[in-house]
Amino acid sequence: MNAFDPGTPAGFCGIAATAGLAVWPLFRTRGVMLATQLAALALLSLHYALLGVTTAAIVNGLGALQLMACLAFGTHPRLRMLGYGLAGLMIALSIVTWQGLISLLSTTGNVVIAIGRLQVKADRMRLLVLAGTPFWILHDLIIASPVVLADTLCLLVGLAALLWRNGGTQRPARQF
Repeated sequence: MNAFDPGTPAGFCGIAATAGLAVWPLFRTRGVMLATQLAALALLSLHYALLGVTTAAIVNGLGALQLMACLAFGTHPRLRMLGYGLAGLMIALSIVTWQGLISLLSTTGNVVIAIGRLQVKADRMRLLVLAGTPFWILHDLIIASPVVLADTLCLLVGLAALLWRNGGTQRPARQF
């Protein structure tokens, strides 16, 4: 199955996820950023599942679950406990579905990003998502999925540009 062919379910899901993950950093409110990430992660999880990359599919599915919790609880303290718990579950399930280096890379990248989603300040969220991105670049190179590699590279460039433009200021994200 070609991971980049839009005529295949995996290719379509990967391309649609790429679009969502490429644009979420451009939004100003936390709610819209998280909702866009949620839609994209659900598609990305399906993309990886269709390619047989089990750990990546599972950690992205848990990331989508975390995003639902972030949207439901806002910045309530319960969010942090649930969010950190889901990050721990990502680690546990990666051990169960271990596929070697690709499992290590997808889990590490997603755990860093998951911690980023728990941040109230938009720039801090973007910075932690940026920190998790190199793990996904290596992962996507290894599994040879050009569509998600392109997405990850776009995300890296976009986040870096936003952080550079904002000068690293830590403004609170508007909730919705």
